[in-house]
Amino acid sequence: MRTIRLAIALTLLLCCGARADDWPTHNLRIVVPFPAGGSADTQARVIADELQKKLGKPVIVENKPGAGGNIGAVEAAHSAPDGYTLFMATTGTHAANVNLYEKLPYDPVKDFQPLTLVTIYPQVITPSVKFKDLDLKSLITALKKEGDKLNFGSSGVGSPTHLGGELFNRETGTHLMHVPYRGQGPAITDMIGGRLDMMFPSVPDALPMLQSGQLRAVAIMSETRSKLLPNVPTTKELGYPTLQSAIWGALYTTAGTPKPVVDRLAKDVAAIVNSPAFKDKFEAMGFEVKPSTPDELGAFAAAETKRWGELIKAANIKVQ
Repeated sequence: MRTIRLAIALTLLLCCGARADDWPTHNLRIVVPFPAGGSADTQARVIADELQKKLGKPVIVENKPGAGGNIGAVEAAHSAPDGYTLFMATTGTHAANVNLYEKLPYDPVKDFQPLTLVTIYPQVITPSVKFKDLDLKSLITALKKEGDKLNFGSSGVGSPTHLGGELFNRETGTHLMHVPYRGQGPAITDMIGGRLDMMFPSVPDALPMLQSGQLRAVAIMSETRSKLLPNVPTTKELGYPTLQSAIWGALYTTAGTPKPVVDRLAKDVAAIVNSPAFKDKFEAMGFEVKPSTPDELGAFAAAETKRWGELIKAANIKVQ
């Protein structure tokens, strides 16, 4: 497959020459490996609308959910290397899954060409109402006294909210039992209802409940405080500098795409992400907007793959 792709890329490069002025000639698509309406989908649709204006051709969002993002990733990875297929990658598809699945049907490095990081969604530590008066230090003490009797919920095995909880256990010496759900919504509902002891949701997912008082965050798992939650201290401030966990979204295209096309896509998409309109919209929802160069995204994803791989191996987390 990769040999065929390289041959196609060479042909495309000869056609494109040293310029991408005549590209594109038809519709583009952004493959989103999750259902419509979620965070990745919302970002992709805003980018698609703006990219269409820049390129003068329709940019269509295609949702290909399933298998933790693998179905959509395979669809994009096996597309022609011509820049007409973009992929809305996440922590799962490009950092965690390669460590979670014994046989991943795509290679997140060899099959993809980085374009730009888009957003980071930091996670928060949210205890149940039974711990309503405790700060992080007191909470950890209380959790340790309970041994392995308490639990934490996540949106599924191997999800970022699962990994955030396992990271919490490792860094604090606690032994919370993992309770996986089919999605974040049901887990948060049970958290609010008192059927879970802890959760580690992202700020965008938890923000409405945090603002209404249905959930309480004792810390944000990042180096800097959220503008929307200025009174919530960071784990770094509280003495846990390595207790950091966040979900991220990024745009890739297929590996082997001619460099002139890659350069144009990377420039146009980064400009969209860096625009005041995009930043204002997503920062108001709790995202950190982080455009990057292709090389910066490649280095970032490699570091994330190593970091989460070490945790996944140590916690013996596997997905069939």
